[in-house]
Amino acid sequence: MELYEDRIINGLLKANTIDVPEQATQLLARDVVIIAPPNRATEDDLWPAIWCLAAVLERQFNGTISIMAGLSHPLSQPASLTPRVSFRTDSGPSAIRIHLGTPQPLVAGSLYGDARGDTISYGLRLDSSRPATAVACFALSGYLACAALALAVGIPPYRQEFTIRSLDFGEPETLGTMQLNFVGLGHLGQAYLALLFFLGRKLRAVPRVSLVDNGRFELPNWTTQILVELNGKWTGTHKAEYLAQRLESWGWRAEPSVSEISWGWRPNHSGIGIFGLDKFEVRRMAIAGGYSWIFDAGLGDSFLAPRISWHSIPADNALARRLFPDDNTTGTTVTATTPFLTDLQNTLGGCGFLIYQQTQASAPCMGLVAAAFLWSEVARHFSGIREPVQGTATLWSPILPPLRSVLPELRRSGS
Repeated sequence: MELYEDRIINGLLKANTIDVPEQATQLLARDVVIIAPPNRATEDDLWPAIWCLAAVLERQFNGTISIMAGLSHPLSQPASLTPRVSFRTDSGPSAIRIHLGTPQPLVAGSLYGDARGDTISYGLRLDSSRPATAVACFALSGYLACAALALAVGIPPYRQEFTIRSLDFGEPETLGTMQLNFVGLGHLGQAYLALLFFLGRKLRAVPRVSLVDNGRFELPNWTTQILVELNGKWTGTHKAEYLAQRLESWGWRAEPSVSEISWGWRPNHSGIGIFGLDKFEVRRMAIAGGYSWIFDAGLGDSFLAPRISWHSIPADNALARRLFPDDNTTGTTVTATTPFLTDLQNTLGGCGFLIYQQTQASAPCMGLVAAAFLWSEVARHFSGIREPVQGTATLWSPILPPLRSVLPELRRSGS
């Protein structure tokens, strides 16, 4: 794999924050320290934030990730962290320091956030004694990991004048008795499942899960997919089968389906469809499959304004055509303006430049926030609020207000 095929390095090149891929490896060779109060580093408070923040940082950075939270080992986790993550109390002076709910004043150049109940904040300690929900933990960690990436590589603030200090999320109080069908098991699908791991432990529930994906793991997937462990045994295996085994290691029962979605496709189970798909046409195909309700998220490919989107909608074909129209573009169109890009364009048939353009830039921090917004919509659905919704948010600068709107009623078409 070429360095420019790494989704993070690809995004930095396209954002013009670096000129050559090797520059990214230098900028990302930073140590990062996660600091949290020991009394809050528990499974029912900030531990989900600590785990997913560490899992994302070890993919975004090449240095060591130190956890200073009074812990000597990880607590319950959906996937093991790598040996680059250590539970110790020392760090280098150049390390990026990320504080989670700490009482001490900020050190210059550090990042700070807090989560209490369903509320997260950036640069502000929340005045509450409520433990953080798992959904809030994932949202907070996603925003902070995005800020750490921007700090390390010099991504300029975006619409900073519109930022707010805090943001509210929702969390399901029950997982119900519905079948949960995860369609698409890459970046987004694994973020959904990782958050579900912590929800299931809190609610003492073992949900009924089906996993649908036709793809196999490839080495570049490590960068963005947080449920694969760094042992290489997943390379070349079907995602659905590998992740079913991972869920079984949690004590769950998961049914894998190595299934290609096409027109006329039907899932093995009805009920709720939770999509982590990257193509609009495939979304329409899956929506036509017969689920009762759809939860979906998507990721933008610009690091200058990293956007996520989400939907909570009925399985209505007419609505699907409107929300997910045909789009034949793949990745961000880039004009060769640097010597590195010119060299790629001069490869045989311009093959190198074509691969560079078609690689979709992404960072794993984006999946954490998308999962938080999606599970917030699941919470509303389980509470009885069944309204079609679309939303969008920009992760940098944190925290920009998200846009969430209820879609106008549509006559059911069935076509």
